[in-house]
Amino acid sequence: MSTLMRPLPAPERRRIARIGAAAALLAPLLAGCGDGGSDGCSTKGAVGTVMVVVSGSDTALVEIEGVPGMLAGSAAVAAEPGLHRLRADRVTSPQPGITSQVYEATVDPQMFCVHSGATTVVNVTYAPVPTSGMLWTGVGDAPDGSTMLGFAPASVAATGTAPADVAANTGGSDGFTFDRAGNMWVLGGTSGNPLARYPASAFASDGLKTPDVVINCPSFGDAAPGPSVVAFDGTGNLWVSVVSAGKVVMFTAAQIAASGSPAATVERGGLTAPQGLAFDSLGNLWVAAEDDMAVVRIDAGHLAVSGDGGDLSITATGTNGQTLRPVGLAFDFSSNLWVNYDGTIAAIAPPDQFGTGASTITPAIQITTDVLALPVGIAFDQDGGLWLAYGAGQFARFDPTQLVAGGSLTPARIITSPDVGYASWFAIYPAPPQSPLYHKVP
Repeated sequence: MSTLMRPLPAPERRRIARIGAAAALLAPLLAGCGDGGSDGCSTKGAVGTVMVVVSGSDTALVEIEGVPGMLAGSAAVAAEPGLHRLRADRVTSPQPGITSQVYEATVDPQMFCVHSGATTVVNVTYAPVPTSGMLWTGVGDAPDGSTMLGFAPASVAATGTAPADVAANTGGSDGFTFDRAGNMWVLGGTSGNPLARYPASAFASDGLKTPDVVINCPSFGDAAPGPSVVAFDGTGNLWVSVVSAGKVVMFTAAQIAASGSPAATVERGGLTAPQGLAFDSLGNLWVAAEDDMAVVRIDAGHLAVSGDGGDLSITATGTNGQTLRPVGLAFDFSSNLWVNYDGTIAAIAPPDQFGTGASTITPAIQITTDVLALPVGIAFDQDGGLWLAYGAGQFARFDPTQLVAGGSLTPARIITSPDVGYASWFAIYPAPPQSPLYHKVP
């Protein structure tokens, strides 16, 4: 395991920055074989120096191939002469509120030559990932036709009225999610191609967005309703629930790297009207089988092959004895599985998540919302608050303190927005570090 090198003090970082700016003109000469194709990069002689100049972020995660340890900021380090490569990973900048900002690095040059006794300057420039640091909600019937809205933490910090900070049209807004780079995966975004990836860079502004990957999969079938929700497992495979076909399907990372019409690698059937999807920390897949009136667990060991049914089917009853209908799913930071049971928000505690076969439970924590509330998907923020759709033109947050007892509750925050017609699904990038979601950073 690499150890984290302590960053230089601020005065030294400023000195390096000044030297780095002056050395930038000489960098091509110092790098020598920066394109990796020259035979003039000698591996002989005394060690040289790599001067890493970081800008754009107070934190960094930098590794130089062949040099032990990692850098958390600007630094000058010794390196053996010869070709080297530098990698800078995405980093988060912690901030108060519901989510954090993610920064992506540009490295110049990525491959460089260290000469004996000489200094090579490498610039690492971080810039914010536009989809990060926001609460995102898919919407329908928005006044301007937008389908995806982003709200900055400050905009939704308290009950009140808030216009969207980013109003985008992705053509669809069904059960969306993010990958680790902050790209948005949306269903229903293109005609005839229901699964689409929109690059994170597209969300720096409002307006119509164009996907860079579209997947037209025969496994989705032609019947309506079709695909509903997408979710990544821990290894980067993408899963999709298909309502009318009664199944969930999986695409490998390689299958969705470019546009095409791949057949699903895995199909798990025997589910009636599957909606919400969630993976737990063990890699098991949980499915809200709405018309089965059950939440179904498919064990991680059974996700590599096609088949029918799950390993455990949980039916929940309300406090008045009625059977509850599941729609949206989300795990909290204590491994409770929260379920939107079509307006009743309930937690399936970890002890009830084990076993096989079928079980019926009455969740100890059940929250009933306003009769006019229209929740669909649910999502936790980094502070442990739970977001959901509320009435027309509204969405809301239950604070963590409200999630410990249950009862008939009014959310602690209710946001009314002129840009929202009806909210539906929610997602945040980066995912909270305490959650089992794939799109955590790093």
